[in-house]
Amino acid sequence: MLRKDFIIHKTRSLLNEFMTPIIATADRPRQKFLRQAVGAILFSGSLVVTELAHWVRDDCSDIFYRLKRLLNHLVSLRGDLTAAVQAYRQTVAKYIEPDTPIVIDLTDLAKPRAKKMKYLALIKDGSEHKLVPGYWCVEVYAHLKTKRILPLALDVFSIEDPSVGSQNLQIDRTVKAVNKAIDGNGIWIADRGFDGLNAYETLFSLNCHFVVRQRGDRCVVTANGVRIIERDLVERIRHRQAQVNLPTNIVFNKVYLPDNPKPLYLVASWLPGSEEPLIVLTTMVVENLHQAKQIIWYYKRRWACEEASQFLKSRVGLECFRIRRYEAIQRLVILAMLAMGFLTWILLRSRQLVGRFFSFTSRFRKDTKFVYYRLLDGLQEFARLYQLRLGKIPLEPLKNG
Repeated sequence: MLRKDFIIHKTRSLLNEFMTPIIATADRPRQKFLRQAVGAILFSGSLVVTELAHWVRDDCSDIFYRLKRLLNHLVSLRGDLTAAVQAYRQTVAKYIEPDTPIVIDLTDLAKPRAKKMKYLALIKDGSEHKLVPGYWCVEVYAHLKTKRILPLALDVFSIEDPSVGSQNLQIDRTVKAVNKAIDGNGIWIADRGFDGLNAYETLFSLNCHFVVRQRGDRCVVTANGVRIIERDLVERIRHRQAQVNLPTNIVFNKVYLPDNPKPLYLVASWLPGSEEPLIVLTTMVVENLHQAKQIIWYYKRRWACEEASQFLKSRVGLECFRIRRYEAIQRLVILAMLAMGFLTWILLRSRQLVGRFFSFTSRFRKDTKFVYYRLLDGLQEFARLYQLRLGKIPLEPLKNG
């Protein structure tokens, strides 16, 4: 038999426990806003402010004033969430170990019909494969050993924003902020979009390990001083190994970047039936086949970033906000990051509660590998089934503890 009071109490307790250190330095209006907004995003599955307002009820019964209050928090000069983001990263940093994959990527927030939004710029829409108006978003996720995805950054920016400067500068700021919060732990994983000298300079300056996919046309220097294109180098090594009956599906070699003394390792892998190799460059030592396979395994963790991004877009409404203010969009996306962070918190902290939520949706999503869909479905189904509203069952600390 499902104990409604148990689930309500555990949900409230976990959200309070999760949010308390994050909002500790904020003033009381911001504390109330952050706690209510994260809960409303989870229950509504949306970043549309008018939909969030229906799930935020306290002393104010008029939805017009609730909506006005939400919008004021999103655009207010005092509503900056930088301190909350820093506190969130420090809170979850304990889950990041030295070998935890830290996946970084860029995603687009396309606004094809927008014309007069602040700092609107041209971006490449990944779904339409064409240039449209919109904003970029730097995503950083930690792939934990328990196969949980922990968001560490969702930074919306525009290259038209004078405070941003350029895409490389924004990536540099995000990487350094996350690396400082996690105390230099983790191994950075990136796709070939980050195969640029600016990205390498940032990672080298942090003295951290990384695995970056290569386009294959970069010039590298071998240990004996020969300059050669990466694609040609891996083909030569593969041909040499075939002549002596060594495995040819994966090759590796020690290399250097021109004018950089730091040793790197180039690893290439050919999938069955594929003619084009997967080539990655890493700072980790690769001197045998086992270590080479480990590097390829690290790179494959990058797909977790794709799944997490798709989850945020399809179930949290990352692309469907209906607000025009540039600062408000940035803050809404940060709230989406906190909402997904709370789901990860639940998965890590309360197996019993997760089992209760899954009981609502297991018959619909048994084959879903990305467990966040099932968890959010169960949470929302429970809220709707028992008419769980933030006013009737407030997700705020009890006065008597």
